[in-house]
Amino acid sequence: MNIPSPTVVYRGKMFEIIHYEGKPGVTFEAAVRSPGVRLLIECDVGGSKGLLMTKEIRREASGVDYRLPGGKVFDSLGELDAFRESGHDMMPEAECAAAKEGREEAGVSGGTLSFVSVARAGASVEWDLFYFRLSGAEFGDQELEESEQGDIDTVRLSAREIFDKLVAGEVQEGRSADVLWRWLATNGLLSCQA
Repeated sequence: MNIPSPTVVYRGKMFEIIHYEGKPGVTFEAAVRSPGVRLLIECDVGGSKGLLMTKEIRREASGVDYRLPGGKVFDSLGELDAFRESGHDMMPEAECAAAKEGREEAGVSGGTLSFVSVARAGASVEWDLFYFRLSGAEFGDQELEESEQGDIDTVRLSAREIFDKLVAGEVQEGRSADVLWRWLATNGLLSCQA
C-alpha cells in the first residue's frame, strides 16, 4: 500500500500541523510533536515498593500535578526531522532521553532501564510517549534546567499513596495515569492493603 506523504501546513517550535489523505479524496489533519519519555523509577518507601515521582507546578493542571519524571526525546522539530531522515530506530534515542531526564528531573543515575510501553496520543495528534522502568538506581540531586528551578520537586510515593493520588485525580497526565494503574496491577498492589 502506497501512503502519500503529508503536507505541512503550519510549523512552530514544538508542533507542526499536517494534512494527509486518510481515504481517497478525504483530507485529514493532525498535530505532530516530538516523542517524549516517562520513567517509573522504583524505590523503597518505608519498607514497601514505591516510585519516585515529581510534584510539579503545571499550567495545564492549574496548579500542582504528580507526574512521572520525563521529557522530550528531541528539543525541536528540526532535530526530529533530521532523525526521521536518518532512518534509525527511535528506541535507542528514547532510552538515551530517558537516562538524561532521569538525571535532570529526578536526580537518578545507573540502575537497570527496561522498556514498558509506548502510549500513542491518537489519530489527530501524533505524540508518542515511551515509558521505561528504572530499578536499582542511585539517588542524588536534580540537575534542573533554569526554567524548571523551583517548579519540580521529587517525592517518594508508596503504592498506596499512588493509588490515592490516582483516585483523587492528582495525576493529570492521562496516559501516565493509565501506565501507573497497570504498574499497580502487575505488581499486585491494587488491594486496599497496598
